[in-house]
Amino acid sequence: MTDAETGGATATSPTREAIRAELETTRSQYHELRNSLSVEDWKQKSGNPAWNVRQLMWHLAWAGGFTASGVESCRKGKGSNPPNWIADAANTWITRIGSRGATKKSVGEKYDAAHQKVVASLDTVQDDEWQKSARVFNREMTIEKTFRDHVDHFKEHEADINKGLGRS
Repeated sequence: MTDAETGGATATSPTREAIRAELETTRSQYHELRNSLSVEDWKQKSGNPAWNVRQLMWHLAWAGGFTASGVESCRKGKGSNPPNWIADAANTWITRIGSRGATKKSVGEKYDAAHQKVVASLDTVQDDEWQKSARVFNREMTIEKTFRDHVDHFKEHEADINKGLGRS
């Protein structure tokens, strides 16, 4: 298949392959963290005052589902931008309610399902689309940044979890 037949997309573009590697590393790190948690750890407060460890692990799995929609927002040049006070409150409550009854197994399955969608979305990005952008949740985002933000989000909350458990 030529570049013309794929609309200019190259399945092995350096950006795509670098991002794919970052996403796969993040997936592995998520599962390593999940597997390291004891029953007692699961209930502990995290370094984020809004959530405990269970809630953060669920939040990370749930939030992955927004990456593909963020890519589409950037493609269209238009994102969702509720006021931060609404978005932050909704995020907190959705996480607290959604994580009720979450188990290590259920968050692992949720994360993997979201990961599959993220990778599928990555595979659709054309070489000329990486810098398409939109304002999404009051932040300027490009398609490339949307994928990289997924990785950074994990790192942020991994640090919160480790801090709460006295691991950092």
